[in-house]
Amino acid sequence: MKNPFFLAFALINVLVISCANKGSESKAESSLSPSSLKIQAVLDKNFNAVLADPTIAAPLFTTLEKASSQTIVKGTIEGNPVKSVYLQELTKTEFVFIDSVLVDNKGNFSFTVSKLTEPTICFISFNSNKPPGIPVILGKGSKVSLAIKNSGWITYTTNGDKPTQLMNELYNIYLNHDKNLQDFNREISEIDPTTVTDSLRLAVGNRFQSMQKNRTDDITKFVVSKEGGPASYYAATFLFQEPNFSLMQIAYEKMKATMPASKYTADLKTTIESIAPLEVGGLAPEIALKNLEGSVVKLSSLRGKIVLIDFWASWCGPCRKENPNVVRLYNSYKDKGFEILGVSLDDNADKWKAAIAKDGLTWKHVSDLGGWKSSAAQTYQVNSIPFTVLLDKNGRIIAKGLRGEELEAKLAELLR
Repeated sequence: MKNPFFLAFALINVLVISCANKGSESKAESSLSPSSLKIQAVLDKNFNAVLADPTIAAPLFTTLEKASSQTIVKGTIEGNPVKSVYLQELTKTEFVFIDSVLVDNKGNFSFTVSKLTEPTICFISFNSNKPPGIPVILGKGSKVSLAIKNSGWITYTTNGDKPTQLMNELYNIYLNHDKNLQDFNREISEIDPTTVTDSLRLAVGNRFQSMQKNRTDDITKFVVSKEGGPASYYAATFLFQEPNFSLMQIAYEKMKATMPASKYTADLKTTIESIAPLEVGGLAPEIALKNLEGSVVKLSSLRGKIVLIDFWASWCGPCRKENPNVVRLYNSYKDKGFEILGVSLDDNADKWKAAIAKDGLTWKHVSDLGGWKSSAAQTYQVNSIPFTVLLDKNGRIIAKGLRGEELEAKLAELLR
């Protein structure tokens, strides 16, 4: 499950559905069931639809507006009715309200802003100050004109300056990928996963991962090929569920050349420095939290063993579904030098302890009962669970995010 706050930034970032889950399964059927035939039809479908741009033109600026020293945003909306529009600054921790305006009976709205002093990532939402919405770049004296289509999915074109046009280009890249991922996920999730074959489960997982990879590749290509700016920062910071270290480095180097004094360039530098120890090969940061009995357990005390840090919670459905597989692997490898440190993002001790007992999780467990504010989760920048970090005997990171067959294969390699 995802950190709820992360959902504010990703329009759709679908989870691997139950029918694609990895683990031990029953013997494959010799013929395809009706459900399997439906899955095969979805796998054969070409999910590459591109959302249509608005058919209306972006409004023009008057001579007086062009000459104004203030930041002006104008827009025209077609499609689903919109009564009000909200303008907010988008930060890593919150939306900061700037202004809201009513939309006239022709779908027009306008903002005049004087508080912005540098190119700033802003978020325009409709009928509410919450997503969905569209990102735009506004700076001192910016003049941004938007044509917006609200058809459930929101698309837009702009006559704004280069930073806003780049943001529009990036938005279209990830929006179309996210729609196709959502469509794929929706069609597969309507099918009972217990009726399909092992080979089709694997095919679903592979197709899903391939679609995710294509999304990542296109966003990376954008950052690599375009001028560094707020859109680069947005791509590296907001569009991935887990930090993409290499993409952050690329964005930072480009932004250092184009806007070295920007708050976004400085923030990327700080973020890169903070997550560098979390990259493969880095020495895993210490975790020192209380166990079920109230005694402090340190991650470093487990040196000498292959250690899996397993971030989870009793309320996390995908975590609980994954637990039987983790139990099986622990029982297979615990006598060969394998240990697990379960780090719970629970905030209720009784529910945490009950889940451990019910699922038969016999390894080491710790928590500060801080929920998403767990100190360990913050240190390891965990934005979704289940999430795993695999360490070698010296406490250095071998891999992150391994589950199911991938985790089993890695343990077999390390502990054979």
